[in-house]
Amino acid sequence: MGARYLVRLDDACPTMDRSRWDAVEAALRERGVSPIVAVVPANVDPDLVRGPVDGGFWERARSWAASGWVIGLHGYSHALRPSRRGLVPVNAYSEFAGLAEEEQRRRIREGVAALAAEGLEPAVWVAPAHGFDSLTLAALAGESPIRIVSDGFARRAVLRGGFVWLPQQLWRPRKMGGGLWTICLHPNTLSEPAVGKLARFIDENREAFAHPLEAARGAAPYGPADAAHERVFAAALALKKAVGAAARVAKGKMR
Repeated sequence: MGARYLVRLDDACPTMDRSRWDAVEAALRERGVSPIVAVVPANVDPDLVRGPVDGGFWERARSWAASGWVIGLHGYSHALRPSRRGLVPVNAYSEFAGLAEEEQRRRIREGVAALAAEGLEPAVWVAPAHGFDSLTLAALAGESPIRIVSDGFARRAVLRGGFVWLPQQLWRPRKMGGGLWTICLHPNTLSEPAVGKLARFIDENREAFAHPLEAARGAAPYGPADAAHERVFAAALALKKAVGAAARVAKGKMR
């Protein structure tokens, strides 16, 4: 079987860049692709303030849900701080990893309540900066209806720790071999050429795009092969980040 793809859109909130989101939304709607939309319930991250507060944001979010787009809980406030690495060892900063369980429960509980107040029920957990730990999963299990995690580097949807994990391994459209691949995009910073590239990729691979909830229903128990693949992928990603950081330092010294 060839590769299947999911799309995830991060950092939806009332101060998002509306024009950039408009372009991404149009590209997906025209092609019938339903993404996961990661919504921040109570944003305080200045990096996500890309424009004035949009009074129509929550109505827009409800229209996403009504049309089959999957709402994700993207943390609570998106307030990132230095932290130990969590279950997905990508970044040493997080909103959740390392916090006491009760504090994590509070944030999950209040985040779910904030979305519920706007008529939204999140089905997927999307941790800001991939930062979450086993206590986050306990908080999700105890304080929310969410049983799907969008994260991890497996090549398929897996059952792990009482949750379905939909892997998230790509940050741009890219042709892959077999497996399930989530393309995570940040519309706030996505350029017009990048939106065009996304549209062309979908056009060329339309039958390979799946609905997130359909993909979740095909989850299999997490096994040794999944763990091995995640270790290799994480190591390759860490090496790529290190090489990129070294290149940026070298470029700075040459100026």
